Amino acid sequence: MPYHWSKLPSSADFVAKEIGEAGLCLYLSAHNSLTPSGFVKFISITSVMMLIPIFAFLGHVFLWIIAGTLGLTLLAVWTALTASWRRGKVSEVLEIWTDQVRLKRTNPDGSIQEWDANPYWTEISIIKKDGPVPNYLTLRGNGRTVELGSFLSEDERPIVANELRNAFSAAIGKAQRI
Repeated sequence: MPYHWSKLPSSADFVAKEIGEAGLCLYLSAHNSLTPSGFVKFISITSVMMLIPIFAFLGHVFLWIIAGTLGLTLLAVWTALTASWRRGKVSEVLEIWTDQVRLKRTNPDGSIQEWDANPYWTEISIIKKDGPVPNYLTLRGNGRTVELGSFLSEDERPIVANELRNAFSAAIGKAQRI
């Protein structure tokens, strides 16, 4: 799954924001199945495979037509994979204290968006079918509604929502005991 907790929510040590670091952090990032070394291997193997039809036309005029077409195809594949990597460089960090929850999203272009609210007043919603995507996960608080985990799969969003509810309950419970 493209998300993980800094520690188990049940073992989190929540404190107020002004006292210390977040008791719990949720890290979310888009999944990239192709590693940099996998990219090099794929392009290399594809290039070698594209050379096979070129050998059949050595000495013919059609060689340049086929070589140009295969070269453009390889360039298109390279460009598509590079663009996919750029779009996949999105991440979100959700930090939870007893008195504050803060979401920091880093977009593919490097820009940062932030949102914060009190966990007691934050509403975690899953919109099953009427949202932009199935199981649309949102957080509402401090006068704003923000989407969480836009890159998560349809099945992962409800799981994250339940885990967030449990984490918020633990943080709120700790705040009430203080």
